[in-house]
Amino acid sequence: MFGFYTQPSFMPCEECGASVARRDRESHVCDEQRRLDYAMFQLRSDAAAFDEQWRVFLASPRGRFGAYDAERRRPPLQET
Repeated sequence: MFGFYTQPSFMPCEECGASVARRDRESHVCDEQRRLDYAMFQLRSDAAAFDEQWRVFLASPRGRFGAYDAERRRPPLQET
């Protein structure tokens, strides 16, 4: 009828998301680029919401003044 539940052979690393064999979990060393990619993947919804939040801020009186002030304070471009 139903078989016994067996533990999966591979599990994702909590730091980098890589699939690691259970027997190799203690010796696993995360690749720094993969860790960064995994962190960005986890923050994808926050990053996607930033554009909309920025657009709403720039449409507000405070945001319009901030954009005006930043433009006013910017040093003039030097022609070469």
